[in-house]
Amino acid sequence: MLNLLSLFPIDNPQEREPLSDFSKQLLIQQSFAANQPSSLVQDFEIFIEFLQIHKVEVSANQHAIAPKHLADLNSRLSHPTKIDFQRPSQKSYPHIHGLYLLLRASAIAQVQLDKKKNILRVDPLVLKSWRELNDTEKYFNLLATWIYYASEDIMDNSGRALPEWLFVFNGWRQLVKEDLDFTDGSRNNEWLNRVKLHNLALLNLFGFVQLEDAEPLAGKGWRIIKVKALPLGRAIMELLDTTNWKKGLFNESEEDFSNLFIEKQAPKPKLDIIVQKSTPTEILQEEFQALDLFPKWEKNLQMPEPEAQDGIFTFKVSIKVQTLKPNNRISTETVWRKIAIPSNFTLYDFSSAILKAFDFANDHLHQFIYKDRQGFQRSIYHPYTQYEEDTIFTDKVLLRDWQINIGDRITYVFDFGDWWEFNVVLESIDEPDPKLKKPKAIDQKGKAPEQYPDYDNE
Repeated sequence: MLNLLSLFPIDNPQEREPLSDFSKQLLIQQSFAANQPSSLVQDFEIFIEFLQIHKVEVSANQHAIAPKHLADLNSRLSHPTKIDFQRPSQKSYPHIHGLYLLLRASAIAQVQLDKKKNILRVDPLVLKSWRELNDTEKYFNLLATWIYYASEDIMDNSGRALPEWLFVFNGWRQLVKEDLDFTDGSRNNEWLNRVKLHNLALLNLFGFVQLEDAEPLAGKGWRIIKVKALPLGRAIMELLDTTNWKKGLFNESEEDFSNLFIEKQAPKPKLDIIVQKSTPTEILQEEFQALDLFPKWEKNLQMPEPEAQDGIFTFKVSIKVQTLKPNNRISTETVWRKIAIPSNFTLYDFSSAILKAFDFANDHLHQFIYKDRQGFQRSIYHPYTQYEEDTIFTDKVLLRDWQINIGDRITYVFDFGDWWEFNVVLESIDEPDPKLKKPKAIDQKGKAPEQYPDYDNE
């Protein structure tokens, strides 16, 4: 078993050293602008402008930016990444990848369907909130977004046991002791693999480190030569060491956070925690300002509550059915049903409508799995499911309040034993129809699979 304590040593808050006078004075004197202390805010806004000018397509599953946009966007940034790939992907450009995660995690950029293509678009309401922030507020809101939300889980839903920022924070402990040199082969590659290239790019964009890179080798990517911790990075990381910033990450006290590493099976922390009265960003703000730092940080980025969507929701629900043909050949067919359902029905009602359309008995638990506005995977469960206290149940969520968009792909799981997995796509939201008073299957293709096939008679 991996020794988590070796990766993330836990210190006793009562034994912490206070913030040094040198670091405090440096932070007090630090000024913030679009390109100070680094190009972070400037490049972030260049990215926003690029999305407003261009119709930027993203992939269907991971929502990664289409390759045709990458070279142009890269050339506009303050730190263009030098690579020699013939077919680069978003991750080939670490600065783009890091900024992309900040854009998605802040919900300024959201994925929407446009004529059967997924487009990365700027949300005007969140952008309005962003533009109301001063430069200091923009910098620290992005820092909080990086710490608490900007994880690659947005793209791959891998459900890592620990948030990415902890690897960055722990990696800093090594970096602050000595400059890292990557010219001698693999000595520091393990550090780079843990921290990841896009987080190294963000350390650079936030003004935490100075990077030295070189022309890429033939057919290779970004070539890092040296990494050096800068005074601002040292001061902010020292500041984090003197505060209880982890409370916003795990929704736990410092003592409870320590227990995560001591218990045999550590509970999975969440990235979307909102503490009882304060968001993670507000917690970071309170911790910093308790030390009389950053008085210009007053406002925070707001994610306005979307309006309810009233009308008739039409979903296409499909499942792949395998049939054994002669000569032991397996045939796969996609069977689907289109279901129209008024928006005042619950997700539990929608589940029942799916089961009825496929001639299934409603005799097991279920869940809906979908992506929220920030790109994180969320689940809504059958009301009898035994989960944590903050679990959301299908009988409590109306369709009108379910924050999904036309074109969104949703997974519906029925029967956690047999695990029937249906693909669900919201095809349209039409005007209310007084004639449609309950869910109705309006179209179909293929014969539904048997819920309990009689294998003995085959």
